[in-house]
Order: sequence, then structure tokens, then C-alpha cells
Amino acid sequence: MSWRTVIKNVFLMMQESVYCRMLITPTAERTAMEIIRKNKPPSGTVQILSVTEKQFSKMEYLVGKNHSDMIDSDERLIIL
Repeated sequence: MSWRTVIKNVFLMMQESVYCRMLITPTAERTAMEIIRKNKPPSGTVQILSVTEKQFSKMEYLVGKNHSDMIDSDERLIIL
């Protein structure tokens, strides 16, 4: 199993290069850690931080206004 496969099938991307996974039991946590260790990328650093469900639930999300340079139009001709 490749590193990318591990990420795509096991973890949720919270932001670019930051992934999370809810693990209910200590056994599940140990298993996930072993999978990460066995499939670590050939270069770079992987950091693992375990937090309790209670700590995770206290996370605060601050989101600014979303803007995009993409023009959302159904017109056939757009003059910039």
C-alpha cells in the first residue's frame, strides 16, 4: 500500500498536508500508527498528534469569506 493510498483511503484532509482520522479505541490508534509507519513517504516528515474526542470537539474553525477568480457564467463570450 502506498503512502498516497493510505491518505486517500484512511484519512480526511483538514487542509493541505494536514490529515485527521477518528479512532475510537487505543487498539485502532495503534493499528493506524503501524500502517503509517510501514507506509511512510520516502522523504519529508510525518508528525502524529493524538487528541481525545473531547479535545477534538473543542476545535474552533475560523473561516473567512471565500472568493474565487473563476468566472461563474453561462454566457458564451466573456470579455475581460
